[in-house]
Formats: sequence, C-alpha cells, structure tokens
Amino acid sequence: MSTKTEEKELGQISVFLAKGGKPFDDVVDWESGVRGRPKYSDNSFKVGEVDCRFIYFESVARKNNPPWLEFANAKLPADDQISFSAESRSANGILGINVEGRLFIAAFGRSASATLKRRELELDFGVKAAMNMCGNEELRQARTQNNSITPTHIDRQVSRPTDTFVFGLSEAEDLKSISAHMKGDPKVTLQGRDHLTIKILGDDKLTWDGLIERCRAFSGAYDSDDFVDLFPNYRNYKPATEAEVGDLDNLLIEALKARQFDEIQLWIPEFIPGDEYSFTYTDNDKRDNEVYAYLDIEKLGEQVDLDKVTIKRLKDKRVYAYSLAEDRVESSKWWCLYDCFVFEQKLGDGYFLLSDGDWKRVEQKFYDSIIEFVRDHVVEEPYEAIYKGISIADMATMKNREAMFNNEACVRRPKSIKFDMAQLRIGTGARNKEFCDILDLTDDDVMRIINCKPFKGASAITYLFAQTTFYCESFLKDPTFITEIRNHIAVSTSPTKADYLRHIGTEPKEVNGANYQICLWLLCDAAKPLPTKVNLPLVAQHGLKLLCDHLQGTCKFSKIVLRFVPVHMAAFKRAVAPKKAA
Repeated sequence: MSTKTEEKELGQISVFLAKGGKPFDDVVDWESGVRGRPKYSDNSFKVGEVDCRFIYFESVARKNNPPWLEFANAKLPADDQISFSAESRSANGILGINVEGRLFIAAFGRSASATLKRRELELDFGVKAAMNMCGNEELRQARTQNNSITPTHIDRQVSRPTDTFVFGLSEAEDLKSISAHMKGDPKVTLQGRDHLTIKILGDDKLTWDGLIERCRAFSGAYDSDDFVDLFPNYRNYKPATEAEVGDLDNLLIEALKARQFDEIQLWIPEFIPGDEYSFTYTDNDKRDNEVYAYLDIEKLGEQVDLDKVTIKRLKDKRVYAYSLAEDRVESSKWWCLYDCFVFEQKLGDGYFLLSDGDWKRVEQKFYDSIIEFVRDHVVEEPYEAIYKGISIADMATMKNREAMFNNEACVRRPKSIKFDMAQLRIGTGARNKEFCDILDLTDDDVMRIINCKPFKGASAITYLFAQTTFYCESFLKDPTFITEIRNHIAVSTSPTKADYLRHIGTEPKEVNGANYQICLWLLCDAAKPLPTKVNLPLVAQHGLKLLCDHLQGTCKFSKIVLRFVPVHMAAFKRAVAPKKAA
C-alpha cells in the first residue's frame, strides 16, 4: 500500500489518445458492466494543474473441467470422477490524463483496454507518434499497412536496432506498427500501434510529473509531420473525413439492404488460426448459441434484420470466438460486427476502404498502381482438374479446413510431398515452421512450391501472401531451413523423393530461385461462381503485388501463379448449449 509521501515510479505504460474533445465518460464502454465489477472505484485528482481520473475494477475468471477431463471421466467409476474448479482475479485500471485539452488514456491489466471504445480513439496515434519520435534508424520490429486487415505472425523482427533498409520495407509499404528506440535516448523504447507503449530501462523511471511531460511530448509528436520524409508512403491510406464516413456508411447500409453480398466481405479484423475457433453472434447464459464454422456474409440475415439494419446496430452487435478446444464461447474474445466488414467503395473522385472499423481514403496513384499491376502482371491460370471438387469439410470438427485439401491432394498425386503442419526450424528459432503446404515436382521437372488458403476473407489471403514471402525468402538464405526441408523430403512417402533431393541443393549457394515456381491456390466454394484476381480485396491485391515485387524482382523466382480452386465446403451451423468457464 502506497502512502502520500512516497514517490512511486513506472518502467512501462501504454497510452491511448481520445479523439478531439471526447471526455472520459465517452471513451469508456460503461455498457460493458464495468461499474458492476468487483472492487470498482472511481476517483478524480490533480497532478499539478492537470486533471486526472482513475477507475479500478477486478476481473474474475472461473474454470471447470476441460473437455479432456470430461472425456476421461466418462470411463471412470462415478465415485472416482474428477471435478476441477479454480478462480483467478486480476487487477485492472483506466487512467485519464487531460493535458492541454487532450485526453490521454492509460490502460492497466488484461481487461482494461477491452473496456475502451475504439471508435472514440485516434487509431493512428501510436504509430504516428512513434515514427516522429524514433525515426527510421533504430527499428526493432515492424508491421506494415498491407496487412492492415490482419496483423500477421510474419512480423519482421531483429535482435538489435537497425534501419528500414535491413527490414526490407519497400516504398510500396506503409507501417502499421513499429518498435524502436527513441531518438537520442537508447534507454527508451517506443512501441507504436493504435496506442503508444513506452518502456524505460535503467533508473530513470516514470514519475507522475514525468508521465505528464511525456504526454505533452506525445501530443506534439502526433501533430508533427516529420515522419513524411522518413516514411513517405504512410499516407497512402488517409482517414476519411466525418462527412465522407457518413456517406460511405450509408452506402454500406444500402448494399446490405439490397443483399449485394458480392461487394462485401465479412471476417474478423485479425488473423487467428481457423482450426482453433468457430464463431457465434451471441453469448447466452441460458439459451443455445448458434455456432458457425466461419463468417459468411450470405448468412448474416439469420442474425441481423437486414431490412432494418443501421450502423448503430452493426456497432452494437458482437461476434464471439467459440473455442473448439474448450467447447465454449470465449466471452472476452469478441469483435464489433461493424469492424468485421471489408467494403470497398468509390465516392466522388475518391476510392475508400472499410477495414477494422475504419474508413480510409486510398491515395489515387497508389490505388492505380495496385490495380494496374494485378491486371497486367499477375499470372492467373485455370485450376488443374485433378484437384477439382476436393471436400474440405471436416465433419469431426465441423470446420472447413485446408488440411483436408492438402491431404487429399497428396493422395491424388502421390509423387507430391506434404509440408502442411511440418515442424521445421529456421535459423536458431523454434521448430514450428512449414515451408509450404505442398511441394510438387511435376512430370515436366518443374518444382512447384504450393501454398493454399480457403478464400474466406482478406485476413486469410494477406496472411497467405506474407507467409509465402517469409518462407520462400528463408528457403534461399537459411542453411538450417534448407537442411530441415531436405530431411522432411527424405522421410516422406513420395516414390520420387530422390528426384526432389537432387533438385534441391544442400546450402544457400546451391538454391537458385529461378529453378522454382511459386503457386498460390485459393480454395473457393464450388457452389458459388469462381472469382478471379480482380475480385480480390484491394488490401489483398496490394499484398500480392508486394509478394511478386519481392519474390520475383529481388529473389528471382521463375514464376508466380495464382489459381482459384473449386472445392466442396459445408455451411456448418449448430446450436450449442451455454458452457461458461465457471
């Protein structure tokens, strides 16, 4: 317990910035029931002349028998059955700091940030402030705007600070987040995303007065345009004006009411492994929850009255993750339905993109360059008949899984080698990499590196492109990865694995990209019209352009081929009784 006379310090804090003029009460989602949480308290105070407000609450998580224990109990005598229960409590706090008319919000604890209204925050605050305060010479980690739908697991990261050139951030890319040392102060690291995290090494920690001064510096950094010269393409996606957002939202509502589903995609605004979760629009305590294998825009009318739909209803409606491992709704893992829409629309002379709940105006030359590249340079070829009509419906998990396709594809062509779910190592990292889904040496002696993903949303597609780029580049450069790939081939059941090993060198100087073809296969519902490359969302087209620029322009792979493969999918839907972690 602290006393009034003690000076306490912090070594790390994460800060959000509220939109201009928004008070504390507008930023906190009071409807989430925060006032009813255990130990809730609300206090206001001053630090010098600065007004502050702090609310505190505790979160309680209760767990009972996991599915595997229930499975075991089914075979145990009634008197010996095991019952597990546990409860954990965590502290959470939200601190408001009003500095010169701007409200900064610090969130503490696991549940605090989920209690903030994202639409009331400046979502470019963290990355913009960090760009201005760090520059481009002391980067530790970066994510780029081409994955704005899905912050992928293929982050570029280095063990010591470096610059944008080492990261390979081309002029076509735009930062989504960065982690870097602050200019002139190597003991301070800033991580910028929708919020700004400051980490301080050594003895010079944050005092209350120091925190206020940091907030003043953050405010100035957010207003500055210094980043333009160092990150010239960051402005390829500019926030739409309030008037434009109103008009664009009206167009979204019109499209939904008219059931113009070809123009709209529905998927969660981040990448999560599809085999781990299904989705539901409810978190009922007593009534059944309807669980869907994936989000399908054509099924939205089952949960939302599209004839009466409004933007408010879309923002109030939630999409919950349903854990297949725990066999229950993850009450704390949810997304606003509005944030799950991907919608591209022209308005006046501008082109706009809705993703992650934000409308962005796409810079015209940037937009034209993407459209022209995909139209004129991306190679799209018809699917191969041998792979047509494979069922990817897994009746056991009630999911459509790409693993079902990869397994059957290798059965239909036994000479090919499956790498899906292979546990390979790159460098000194963990043994959890794949290389590709299928490696196929054709009868014409063409080595094809095949990567597959269901065509179900921009998040999955951009992840496929980022993953392909990462693995293929590592294949050319990393001797450990090459050895792991060769070992996997050696233990495969392919009758022609010796030919594969003759084709692939034993070290990087013997692996030439010109000897390999990269195939990107998007698995599409055979019951629907087959899309083409121009039907890809703009962000996915951008990711495809970056992939081609790097893997052909820099790594010199011989050819990159895009195919849309019709497969059988099932529209799994089931009613599941409530089962809480209590």
